[in-house]
Parts: sequence; C-alpha cells; structure tokens
Amino acid sequence: MPITLNAVQRRVLGVLIEKSRTTPAAYPLTLNAVVLGCNQLSCREPVMRLNEDDVAKALRELGEMELAAEVDPDRGARVERYKHLAEEKCGWNEAQLAVLAELLLRGPQTAGELKTNASRMAAVPDLESIMKLLEAFAAQEPPVVRHLPRAPGKSAPRYDHLFYPADEPQDPPGVAPSPPVPPAALEARVAKLESDVAALREEISGLRHLWTAEGQR
Repeated sequence: MPITLNAVQRRVLGVLIEKSRTTPAAYPLTLNAVVLGCNQLSCREPVMRLNEDDVAKALRELGEMELAAEVDPDRGARVERYKHLAEEKCGWNEAQLAVLAELLLRGPQTAGELKTNASRMAAVPDLESIMKLLEAFAAQEPPVVRHLPRAPGKSAPRYDHLFYPADEPQDPPGVAPSPPVPPAALEARVAKLESDVAALREEISGLRHLWTAEGQR
C-alpha cells in the first residue's frame, strides 16, 4: 500500500529520521524539539513556520499510520518524546532512511547531492551505491521514488519521493515546461528584433562616418 503524506507530515517524519541519526543523544525528541527541527533554516526546502499544534497533529496522524510513536515515558519524565517507526514499518536500512529523509526535508535532488547530503546520517560509500539504491526504490511496487527531468542549469537528472497526496502537485518549480508562444506573437517578436537590429546598424554606420570625418580634420 502506498504511503501518502502531506507537507507537514513529510517534514515531521523527515526530522524524526534525521535527528535519530545526527543527534542520537537527544533522541527521541520532545514536541518542542520536533517543532524546532521542522522550522530550522538549514537543510530545509522549503523553510517552514509550523507551530506546536501543526506538529502535534502531524505526529498523531503519523502514529495512526504506524510511522511514528510516542515513547513510553520514564517515571521521572516531564514531557512526551517521539520517535519514527519507518525502519520497522517499511524495512528501510540506514542508507535508505538517510536518502528518504533528505528527499522529505529538501525535496528533489540529484544523485550526487543525495550522496553528499545523506552522508551526514549514514555511510554512503560512493555514487554508484546511491544510484543502485534509487533504482531499487523506483522498481518497488508501489515505487518510492521517481526520476525527474533535468532542471534548468542542472547537468544531472533529479529524483523525488512519491509520498505526495493525489491532490498535491508533484512537479517542483523548474520542471514544468513553459507554455508555447503563439506563432503570431513569435512572428511579431522576430520582426521587432529585426527592426531593432537594422536601427542599430544605421546608428553604428552614422557614428563611423562621424568618426572618419572628425579624423580627417
């Protein structure tokens, strides 16, 4: 059965996975720590401004999906703490968790970007291992990631997760093609450019004649 997560659920799950690897001493996380992780400025795309109610609601919903849970509190604990259950629920290993966390937190990335970014959470030996991991995710039924067209200015294709709800656009900025220019508008644009070029040529020619005349004096 496919996993479907809204934007807040994706951010919360990504934070729980990330912090379990990068700050294990502070994990499981308090509600306040999850909020801070969701709203931090680094390693996040887009930057979000969630409040405790937003995050608490997402944690409850993730709990219903068996992707997160409240940890049994110690007798002396004063606050609830939360952990992810992605490994138990989905069977993902450390490298897979790291890559998916990066996709949840930062959105579409190239294999090279994923190798660099996921390395802070798990050992990623080389680019080939990332490619094999992404290919395996894409081949799952249902698939977990998809291959995106190259974005403008990018030399390599990007990959994205497939946890979006059906009513949420899945094409990030830069992927959707520009609308075609109508032929009449294109012809008018070409004619204007040709006119501008002709005017510039006349102006340059006049300047040349002026400079020649000045030089002969």
